[in-house]
Order: sequence, then structure tokens, then C-alpha cells
Amino acid sequence: CTTVFCGVLDDETGNLTYSSAGHPPGVLAHPDGTTVLLEGGRSVPLAVAPGKDRPTGTCTVPARATLLLYTDGLVERRRVPLGHGIAEAGRALRDGRDTALDVLAGDLMARLAPADGYDDDVALLLYRLPAPLDVTFPAESGQLATVRRALRSWLGRCDLPPRTVQNALVAAGEACANAIEHGHRDSPGGAVRLRAEALGGELRLSVRDTGRWKLPDPVSHPHRGRGVTLMRALMQQVTLTPGPAGTTVDMRTRIAP
Repeated sequence: CTTVFCGVLDDETGNLTYSSAGHPPGVLAHPDGTTVLLEGGRSVPLAVAPGKDRPTGTCTVPARATLLLYTDGLVERRRVPLGHGIAEAGRALRDGRDTALDVLAGDLMARLAPADGYDDDVALLLYRLPAPLDVTFPAESGQLATVRRALRSWLGRCDLPPRTVQNALVAAGEACANAIEHGHRDSPGGAVRLRAEALGGELRLSVRDTGRWKLPDPVSHPHRGRGVTLMRALMQQVTLTPGPAGTTVDMRTRIAP
């Protein structure tokens, strides 16, 4: 006798088809903070009624929503209705919709832990659509168009306002160009990494090079050196972290409803 939740997710459309054999319902937190329980496709645990057809449920996981699947050890407590634990899991998921998934997993475990610790095994799965974009490319100016296309395509899956998309493209383009021109001026072809992540209400971009940053020369290039200023104008938070192993530019902006 075993409980199980089985789902098939199309990561292009967000369509999820699932069936639950005695398992607690999955929780879906939308970017606006509303939560939905996946209560369709429910039936008895495996081996209780062998050979019986299993019902299925369907739903759509929208862009930037967070899906939580879990075992009952996460939410079940002695002398406490099961619905109370499921509701608390939904609130924790809603509150963490702007948290990276690896951090959110730990936050959920800590927030839902009983005072005397878990007395049952706990497994959970978190998913957010689309998955973060992670591109590594050689520090060559000819790569910028390819990287821009990849970022534009990914941003198109995030359900963002057009202005946010355009600002992100320009800011990331400036950061990548700076990494090539300044970070790898003396070591062309070195690795540059672009990472983008869309959370419930925030877009995060980072560009990391492996070279040594050099400030532009205002005398020989009087019309250059405005990239960082442009990034700060387009994104709400920009942090530059130089170091002996390279420079990282982190950029963040809120996503308007």
C-alpha cells in the first residue's frame, strides 16, 4: 500500500497532467500570491484496488508560478487536522515566490518543522517555469548577437511587460559588452557567463567574466564608459563585484503586475 503523485509536465506550455493515489494535493502559487491546490485526479493508494483505472487531473503552471509537491511528512501532525498543515505550506510557498528554489526548499523545511522536529520522512519537489537561463560564451564581440537572441527567447517565456523585457535586454547587453571589452581586454576568448532568473515578482540577471577589469580611458575614448550608468538607469539594483578571478555584475528589477 503506497501513496504516489505522478505528473507529466510540458515545460513549453506549462500544461500539467497528473494523478494522485492517496497523496496530499500539490500546491501552486501564482506570481500574484494566490494559491491553488491540485485536487483533481485523486484516488486510493496503490494496491488498495488493483486493476482499477486511475483518474487524472489537469492544470496549467503559468510563467513565474511555483509548484510544490511533497510527502505527508511535511504537513501531517498528531492531533492537528491535515488541512492545517497543507494551508501553512501554501502560505509558505506564497511568501517565498520571490525566493530562489534552492533557498526556498530550506525555508519551507524550517518554517513547517514541528517544535520537536520531524518524526516522519520528508521529500519535496519545487518547480518554477521557466527554468533559469544559464549561458557561457567566449569573450568575443561576435557572440553578443547569439546571446541576445537566447535571452530574448527566454524572456518571452516569462510573461513580462514589454518595457521590462527591453530594459533587461539592453542592460544585459551592456554588461556582456563590458565583460568582453574591459574584463577580457588582455585575454580575448575567455569565458563569460550570463544567468537570468524570473521569480514571482522580480527579475534577476548576472554577468560574470573571468578576466581582470580595466577602467575605460576617458581621454582616448571620451564617448565611452557609460555602460554602468545605463544599467543603473534601466534596472532597480545593480551591484558590481570585482575580484582577482573576475568581475560579477548582479542586476535586479521588480516585475510590475
